[in-house]
Amino acid sequence: MKLIHYKPLSGHTALPPPPEPFPVEALAEVIFRSTSLEEALEALKREGYHNPAGSTIVAGIADLLEGMKALREQLSAAGSIKEQPAAEDSGPVKSGASRKRAGGRKSTRLIPESSTGKKPLRAPKGQQLVGDDLARLDLLEKTVRRVYWGYDPASVDEELLEKLLGSEALHNWQAIKELTATIFRQGLATAGTGSGLRLTHAALHKIARNILKNIFKPGRREPRARRDTSDLSTEPHLSTGVRPYRFGDPPLIEPTQSLLNAIRRTGARRPVKVGEEDLMVYDREPLSRYATVILLDLSRSMRFEDCYIAAKKVTLALLGLIERRYPRDRMSVVGFSTKAYAIQNFEIPFLTWDETNPYTNMEEALDLAHGILSKQKGFRRQLFLLTDGEPTAHRENGFLFFQFPPHPKTLAVTLKRLRSLSRSNIDISIFLLSREQERVRFAHLLAENCKGKVFHIQPGDLGRCLLMDYMEKKSRWL
Repeated sequence: MKLIHYKPLSGHTALPPPPEPFPVEALAEVIFRSTSLEEALEALKREGYHNPAGSTIVAGIADLLEGMKALREQLSAAGSIKEQPAAEDSGPVKSGASRKRAGGRKSTRLIPESSTGKKPLRAPKGQQLVGDDLARLDLLEKTVRRVYWGYDPASVDEELLEKLLGSEALHNWQAIKELTATIFRQGLATAGTGSGLRLTHAALHKIARNILKNIFKPGRREPRARRDTSDLSTEPHLSTGVRPYRFGDPPLIEPTQSLLNAIRRTGARRPVKVGEEDLMVYDREPLSRYATVILLDLSRSMRFEDCYIAAKKVTLALLGLIERRYPRDRMSVVGFSTKAYAIQNFEIPFLTWDETNPYTNMEEALDLAHGILSKQKGFRRQLFLLTDGEPTAHRENGFLFFQFPPHPKTLAVTLKRLRSLSRSNIDISIFLLSREQERVRFAHLLAENCKGKVFHIQPGDLGRCLLMDYMEKKSRWL
């Protein structure tokens, strides 16, 4: 075997290290509350992202402004101390911190730590601030605040920013400016229709993976010895039998059995030549294939308790689970309010409740889902209905009829459409994101008419319930 060694040419500097990957949890948190990728990126630039523990994952302009405020208080407090004699060390200073009374010594903590545990920003090490720096800091803060509200980022004096706040603050500011370019470089965004941006398939997959981890993470802290066992996996358990490889299978090769097959075929000679006929794969999908349609209620009432955000998250999580674990399954998404319409995968994170079309036309949504599923031949077909209430609109003689409270005719038309889906052997699960008695009774009436399941749950429980229902249906031997 010929070995080739590579080394850099003399006189050439080493290449810079690759940039750190953008934290996908920050993107996953902000996009579901935005109506476009541009809006989500602007929100990240302004506010950044802090995890539940309070640590800064992505710094925003608000963090810079907070640092400037703390530094201004530090400079103001230092100025007031110089004017007062040391003997008058009583009462709180301007920042609100109390001074220690130990032998007349001055307190070494002029500014207390914030409630989140973050230390106040101080002058850079080795940098002596002069009297004019307070005026320069005020000017810098005004400029950054204008950028916060949409003015040109080039107006910020970066040299002054580094002098007053240090190199770390300059690095954070440059990362804020380059946020959109960073998203592009790492393949998380691409140019959409017109002049807009949209998430790439890789970005959707990473965000879905992050949601799945949050849904299936252990609910309590386990002993260290058990943390890495298979029963504490952050995803649903799947069968891991083996079977011969077939064309089109995902590349989940079982190495031991594959090598043994090759040795039996060719003999114990080195090197062992493995052919396609020797390959064995993990049988992670030994059962039926499913075609799934998710109906997302996007009427005005879905804005309460962030029901529409929970619905979007579980929809994207199921899409990621299917792509990763069940590549032979198919999934479509239909949104409905006053009208029903098909939704592309990259549109899922940015869906929002419909203010201009506030009614719930469940009948048209069921009709559209029936048309999609009727084209899926050779699949077990199922429908997930995510809603928070009763239908308030239906079609009548080619026109749209709507009324609130719901008209009995609307309820009857919806039930009739649901029964037609049931007669077509379509499994139906209804997820009701409401606890009102009238809506719960109607959801049970829907389930009785289609011989399906009904879950009336809190928005926070939607992810686990829907995904486990999907997994339970996949585990059937059909």
